[in-house]
Amino acid sequence: MKKKYSIILISFFRVTNPYSGASEISYNFFKSIPIKDKKLIQFSEIKQNVKNVKTIKVNSKISKFLKLKELVNFTLNYCKTKQNPIIIIEGASWVGYSFLFYYYIKKKITNAKFIYHSHNIEYLLRKQKNNFIISLLTKYFENYICKSFDIFTSVSNFDKKKIKRIYNINSEIFLNGINIPKIKSIKEKKFKFKYIFFCGSIEYMPNKQALDILVNKIMPIVNKIDSNINLVVSGNKTIPFNNKNLINVGFLSKNEFYKFLKGASIFVNPMQTAFGSQVKMISALVFGKTIVGSEKSILGLNINRKFNNLLITNNNQNFANLILKKINSKKFDVKISKFYQKKYSIKKITLNFFNKNLI
Repeated sequence: MKKKYSIILISFFRVTNPYSGASEISYNFFKSIPIKDKKLIQFSEIKQNVKNVKTIKVNSKISKFLKLKELVNFTLNYCKTKQNPIIIIEGASWVGYSFLFYYYIKKKITNAKFIYHSHNIEYLLRKQKNNFIISLLTKYFENYICKSFDIFTSVSNFDKKKIKRIYNINSEIFLNGINIPKIKSIKEKKFKFKYIFFCGSIEYMPNKQALDILVNKIMPIVNKIDSNINLVVSGNKTIPFNNKNLINVGFLSKNEFYKFLKGASIFVNPMQTAFGSQVKMISALVFGKTIVGSEKSILGLNINRKFNNLLITNNNQNFANLILKKINSKKFDVKISKFYQKKYSIKKITLNFFNKNLI
């Protein structure tokens, strides 16, 4: 990169101490930005004391609107002494906040480059999740940002094509990725029984639906044939399901999560609704796991079809049969792991993105 840049990353949700796939993506992205002069400004319901991070405390959706002026003023003051500021907005919260922020700031700062780091196509998400008015507003805001920002990203070629069709703009592909851990040094969780592993907060409805399918549709078939296979679930303090073969391990630190992932015989994901690409699936691929999933679970992922570790079905009976068939699979395939480590390292993805777009 020839110029010296200053990065301001703006998030309308907390990303420090990640608690979700979106927050993990955003925080790892910020840490991986190959520029020393960088600042993260986040809205958060709890106080956070982290280096290079400015936290604006909010406690509701309404307070996010009320705090926009503070966010705009802080950003303007921060950029006053910067020659080539780049303002990056994280697109994993409602695009309306981003629209208003840009509307208030665009005429007051003329030397900044704007990048929208999209996590999905939000209009399609809101169209399924919210009412007609919200989805229509979302489409208007997203279209405006698509055509006003210097760079609008997409997480996959699949999303890139859809953005082109909906908004008629060419987005820049920026894959989701993870910080690659030292997998060989991670000690796997061991039990007297074999277990399959699923993770995800059930506050996100597609995760709750997937867990319901696992507990009430798939596991009864599995356990009728083999009662020694358990389903281990993480990401929730409590879950509204009760089964003797179901183990909820609650919220896990990243290191503990990796231990459970490494020790699992199979990673499972029967999600029926998905947007963007999922961090949990990327993690499972990077760990070289055998995966049984739905068609939606691999949405937006670059899959190497030469490997036979990924088995896809939307049929519950077939899903159960595949679990039974693959329960003795290798827990860690080195060749598969190395391939996906190269593809989904957030540090490499971020470096390549900046080298391509800021030279």
